[in-house]
Amino acid sequence: MANIFWMPIQTRTEMLTTGFRSVLGIKVFGPDLGEIQKLAVQIEKELVDLPNTRSAFAERTVGGYFLDFTVNREAAARYGLRVGDVNDIVESAIGGKNITTTVEGRERYPVNARYARDFRQDIDALKRVLVATPTGAQVPIDLLADIRYKTGPPSVRSENGKLVGFVFVDITTTDIDGYVRKASQQLSQRIQYPPGYYISWAGQFQYLQAAKERLKIVIPLTLLIIFVLLYMNTKSLMKTVIVLLAVPFSLIGAFWFLYILGYNMSVAVWVGLIALAGLDAETGVVMLLYLDHAWEKFRGEDRMNNTRDLHDAVMEGAVGRVRPKIMTVCAILFGLLPIMWSPVMQAGADVMKRIAAPMIGGVVTSAILELLIYPVIYVIWRRRELPDRTEEEPSPIVPPTLVPSHRVRHHLPRIIATTLIAIGLIYGASFVWHKASARKIANSPFATQTVNDLTVKLIARAGQLQKGDNNVLIEFRDSDGQLVDVGDVNFTIDMNMPGMMMHGGGPAQKTETTGQYRTKVKADMAGNWNARISYDGPRGKGEQSFSISAK
Repeated sequence: MANIFWMPIQTRTEMLTTGFRSVLGIKVFGPDLGEIQKLAVQIEKELVDLPNTRSAFAERTVGGYFLDFTVNREAAARYGLRVGDVNDIVESAIGGKNITTTVEGRERYPVNARYARDFRQDIDALKRVLVATPTGAQVPIDLLADIRYKTGPPSVRSENGKLVGFVFVDITTTDIDGYVRKASQQLSQRIQYPPGYYISWAGQFQYLQAAKERLKIVIPLTLLIIFVLLYMNTKSLMKTVIVLLAVPFSLIGAFWFLYILGYNMSVAVWVGLIALAGLDAETGVVMLLYLDHAWEKFRGEDRMNNTRDLHDAVMEGAVGRVRPKIMTVCAILFGLLPIMWSPVMQAGADVMKRIAAPMIGGVVTSAILELLIYPVIYVIWRRRELPDRTEEEPSPIVPPTLVPSHRVRHHLPRIIATTLIAIGLIYGASFVWHKASARKIANSPFATQTVNDLTVKLIARAGQLQKGDNNVLIEFRDSDGQLVDVGDVNFTIDMNMPGMMMHGGGPAQKTETTGQYRTKVKADMAGNWNARISYDGPRGKGEQSFSISAK
């Protein structure tokens, strides 16, 4: 049984793409199924307590019960029978055998014959099954074969010429690669694999690794195609390099935006980065186009004689054409921003957001850096073509057109003060909100337990545990009702079901108030959960298990 609850179509899709009915899986290879099951159960126990593990279930490769017929060749030979004659009786009389096919119009049905249930419902009845000998005598099968129950594998899996067992793993995080690294490190430290046995990660991780290998080819090929197309258009290697400088500029914003949103690297993010390279080429070409137009204009008017003329041309091509560049960037942003507002539960929203996020962050920083850095690079490049490279007077670091006016400089302190006040109000409101939430939580205990000589209160904002994410406040009080520090606190919940186990909770964090701890608990479904709270610190060690209900 799979250790997750999915819609049938989703389970089918996962099976077709990864071969597993869960997000992650571990394949245990080896020559013996019993040892494979032993290692798989050890892996299951290690992964259950690993952070971000929702559940882990090791497939039982042995333990099935079978009825085994072992033919006694010598006894069968005394009656003139062969092993195949005895096995034919086992097949036809006990298991059933198709003897003919009946035709009913356009339909055909096989006719299967075997002993009635009364003659094969237990071992004693099976021992009385008669076997016909060549002389016509009927001999009980008990005289020809040894019949007994035997344990064995319910199913046998093999891969790459070796026996294999599966461990199904379901996780709560989207960082599959990071989870696999931590899990692999823990398994390698705590489990010793006998010679000839090893494990291999499968599921979405295997699919991710295959995608990474393909991206190692796709990404360089994409950059090469962009480079060739730009070179064919500009007919200049230097111009092509200048345009492609937008790629590292954009990566700055892309990775910062991914960090702010908490997105991990995935195939969708890499697709967004590939698309971002194309957008960078577009915005870079627009900037270079206006700079070239200004350069050609000044040369046509015979005004490109010294560095001052070059600076004027760059100012006209860069600063004087800000509006069309900003419109190009805004058109890209306004087309991508609605994707980020898509509801989380909408089909495909997770993938589309991760594609659009690096494009949005990258376009913003690319546009800013292009407006600041491109003109400088262009001046350095074109300066070699001037007849007179000397400066008439030192050029200001900041172009005069960008220097704030006297009115702006007069109001600048007010603008800065207003901005700082707004930031302070935002942070203050956030602080008050968290404090108010804490007080609101403190009035809604949903469970009280006694551990040793301490009273433990579990408090939730809604007054009870809810399905989904829950912020739980834990209080420890002594016999006088005073809050006391107990050191390290751990609070977990589990729900055991046939073939699977769901897990939530983990270590609790200390708050500013002595004796109060906070933890995040995720209940994947409503119902009764087995809760466990433990502590280890100045008040000694304590542990208590109890039942709670999630609505």
